[in-house]
Amino acid sequence: MNLLELFRLAEAWAATSGAEHHAPSISQLFFPLINFLIFAYLIKRFVVPLIQGHLKSRREEILTAVREAEEGKKRAEATIQDYQERLAGINREVQEIRESLRAEGEREKTKMLSEAEGLSSKIREDAQFLSEQEVKLARQKVREEMAEKAQATATELLRRHLSSADQGRLVDDFLEGIGQGR
Repeated sequence: MNLLELFRLAEAWAATSGAEHHAPSISQLFFPLINFLIFAYLIKRFVVPLIQGHLKSRREEILTAVREAEEGKKRAEATIQDYQERLAGINREVQEIRESLRAEGEREKTKMLSEAEGLSSKIREDAQFLSEQEVKLARQKVREEMAEKAQATATELLRRHLSSADQGRLVDDFLEGIGQGR
């Protein structure tokens, strides 16, 4: 259907409505046509660039979002790959950690045993030293007690068997010894 046929169809429809049909004047056709052309020019001049600008910026935003999504997807895939590699090596790491802890435990055990042996030998030495000191102290006390008893016995014997002449002679000997010592 072309434009001419469309006009004829519209004219036939208008004629069937029963109203009288007058031919439009040139001003009735020309002014609406000028208004339409001005409106179309304003739309093309001002609205179309705005719409194009908006569509271009929206397209750029969408492209940027798609690029960012692709980069995020690549980072996520790299992270997943990294975690899969870590998971694959986790048993090996666990075994290494167990072995290192076992070795550390053995070192600590050996260290503690050597420290315990050193401490026990030190305690033995200290106990030996203390026992020797106790024996020396006991011997010293016994000697002191024996000396005190000997002195007491000697003093008692001297009191019983010493005469006044013996006492005078002892005092004279003592005084002579003091005189010579000066």
